[in-house]
Amino acid sequence: MALHSSNAADVVVIGAGASGLAAARALVERGVDVRVLEARERLGGRVFTLRPAYTPVPIELGAEFIHGSAPEVDEIVRSAALASCDISGRRWQSLGTGGKLRPTDDFWKEIERVMGRLDANRPRDRSFADFLQTQPGGRRLARARALTRQYVEGFHAADPQRISERALAEGGSPRGDVRERRIGRVLAGYDRVIEWLAEPLGDRVRRSAIVTRVRWERGRVSVEVRHPDGRSRPPVQARAVIITVPAGVLAAPPGEAGAIELVPEPHGKRRVIDRIAMGTVVRIVLRLSERFWASEWFAKQAGTQDFDMMSFLHTNAERFPVWWSAYPLRVPTLVRWHGGPSAKPLTLLASEQLEDAAIATLAAQLRVAPRKMRGLVEGAWTHDWEHDPYSRGAYSYQTVGGADAPAMLARPIRGTLFFAGEAADPDGRTGTVHGAIATGQRAARDVARALDV
Repeated sequence: MALHSSNAADVVVIGAGASGLAAARALVERGVDVRVLEARERLGGRVFTLRPAYTPVPIELGAEFIHGSAPEVDEIVRSAALASCDISGRRWQSLGTGGKLRPTDDFWKEIERVMGRLDANRPRDRSFADFLQTQPGGRRLARARALTRQYVEGFHAADPQRISERALAEGGSPRGDVRERRIGRVLAGYDRVIEWLAEPLGDRVRRSAIVTRVRWERGRVSVEVRHPDGRSRPPVQARAVIITVPAGVLAAPPGEAGAIELVPEPHGKRRVIDRIAMGTVVRIVLRLSERFWASEWFAKQAGTQDFDMMSFLHTNAERFPVWWSAYPLRVPTLVRWHGGPSAKPLTLLASEQLEDAAIATLAAQLRVAPRKMRGLVEGAWTHDWEHDPYSRGAYSYQTVGGADAPAMLARPIRGTLFFAGEAADPDGRTGTVHGAIATGQRAARDVARALDV
């Protein structure tokens, strides 16, 4: 039964990212009275899409890809009449600064030669770095191990010294499943998925509503909220709360920007959260005056014309070792990407310094004069997720001993506290939009059962 007040509802959802909006939409469709509280002025959380003038495609500063079989995203794409496409083209590898470019068509095969040796059933968990110390595969897999380490640091944004071998073994790679290796994009921008999720919610969503504390007892919660300028807003009362903020925010000490205090703190939840880490990622999107890598002058310099179908390039650069194009779209944009602990120093740079570093590294890797490369760049965009108080990192991974942490985080507490978000997905889909959506829908089902609605 709804409480019927602007500051009261059956359910409060904290966070208007993909997970929170999915939960709220599912509950509204059941006739449940819902309030969604979002600290930012915008919706989407770690989906952050821009549409600058004169840029032919949306600029994604957060989530960009549809990873593998993603039924939750695919269903929204169909329902919202959106178009998506699979990334095609070729992966390449640069063999040293200014060195030879070679295609890496066996990328997934090389990754699986190493990842396939991980043990999901180890009696005692260990880090991925400890696993690599055993030199699995010996000398013949030296190159594959280096590529896999870069994959774990880049794709998972993880510290090899901390990430769990068991967690990686259970869901760290697509293995031999061709469908799970697929990577796609929402052509109109990922925020169109967010807009579809939010469409029926209307004024149930409150923006610039920063939650600071949740007081709770069985069947009752009081959510304390403030404005961005520090002024208090009236608390929101409800029968249950779904908390969908990132793991980095859950881990933040009370009183810090963005932190949410649970009173009383649920027994054991802190221990679970401590087994989940937030990865560091720095990405910068460059708009160029031309797709120079598809030009005749670059083909002559590189000694191949095949590079014009480049989708991803893996390098051994100290900064931004991975980058990708918009292929198969013929669009002059490049994304420079640096994930893992070595990306942390980059998070301390100003955006202009990041742009300079990205351009310098790109020029060195492709043997293009720095001045010429600089002249090709018409725009650059980035977002500091590491120091964003409402994300505190890019996305989650499980540390040693924490392979079961997502499932434990997802467990409801006394039919009153519910948790969702990519970090709470027990099916190996942490760090993905479809994993986040799935957890929101699961939390909505759990709440509906608990409240008998």
